[in-house]
Amino acid sequence: MKNKFLYCTFVFLFTLANNLNTPLVYSSTNTKDNQLTVDFLKISPINDYIIGPGDKLKIIISRDLPELNAAVQVDGEGSIYVPLLKRVYVNGLSINELNLLLNEAYLKFVKSPDVETTVLSYRPLRVFVEGEVVNPGLKTLRGSFSVGSGSGVESSDNLLLEENSSFQDNKIINQSDFFPTVFDAIRASGGITNYSDLEKIKIIRREKISEGGGKKITNLNFYDLLTKGDNSQNIRIYDSDLIKIGKTSLPQNQLLRKAISSSLNSRFVNVFVNGRVINPGLTKISRSGALNDAIDMAGGAKIVRGPITFVRFNNDGTVDKRKFSFRRNAKRGSYKNPYMKDGDFLYVGQNIFTSTSEVITEITNPFVGVFSTYGLIKAVSD
Repeated sequence: MKNKFLYCTFVFLFTLANNLNTPLVYSSTNTKDNQLTVDFLKISPINDYIIGPGDKLKIIISRDLPELNAAVQVDGEGSIYVPLLKRVYVNGLSINELNLLLNEAYLKFVKSPDVETTVLSYRPLRVFVEGEVVNPGLKTLRGSFSVGSGSGVESSDNLLLEENSSFQDNKIINQSDFFPTVFDAIRASGGITNYSDLEKIKIIRREKISEGGGKKITNLNFYDLLTKGDNSQNIRIYDSDLIKIGKTSLPQNQLLRKAISSSLNSRFVNVFVNGRVINPGLTKISRSGALNDAIDMAGGAKIVRGPITFVRFNNDGTVDKRKFSFRRNAKRGSYKNPYMKDGDFLYVGQNIFTSTSEVITEITNPFVGVFSTYGLIKAVSD
């Protein structure tokens, strides 16, 4: 009997603990199982957005005292100016934490404060993306983006802020606004590589002050997003997030094609092709293009040519430099015909015959004009 009582107590406490973090949705005797009721509308957002310099906030102290309402911007030192309290420090607080602290602070002036804080304008997000992406590093994205006029949601290209661009302070967030996600951060980094392990994406994020500060870590699986369209792992990103993309031992060419078709990766890359080609310079090729494709897009290699020099700067800071003879039938993805990445450099060199012909050209060039003029005068005189 005693063991049965302990077991029932354990089940009760376990169920209670599980329900503490679950929003309450009351059911009615007139509704079927799993059917939503109007109480679903009472569920409040978590309000875990962490405030920082550049955010614009609307603060309502009490609906009965509109004169205390304020629209403020968090300054570079992380402070705002509010009525009665004057200057207060808010950097690092979540929306919910700010509401709780202001409620307590305003008890000196207001009988029953009921603070509501809304973000009017979100500051740009600075996130660091490292690992197997095309262009790893610090990325600055817009804090939010909205539905455009008649053209749908803004392109993810517009989410990325250039270092010298300014944030539009007068943009007001409304119910049509959306927030950058992990997908947008990876896309801003140029997309994935042939060796990206989308089943191992790690997000490291700042924790709220009331929960101890520090960092919290979660792992995401993006594989189903590209292969099945499962968007559940594509979570919202926040300022100061660190996103790490794992690496596989084998190339994922099929997954890369999925990334291109889903616009995670752009369809084209820019490479530099110089030397003995018809049209040297910056050349745009398909994302799935190889070295021979780049030479073809540059007009093709000239008949008389030397060895090819291939240079690539890897994400880990190393340099991949190769020198080999040109092979038209080299296997795609092989050592002599690698798949190309943004910023790759190709140089189609010269050989002894091209050098000799150039010397002859330099010697004979001054006489070409003379012989042409002589021929013209002779033709007129005849």
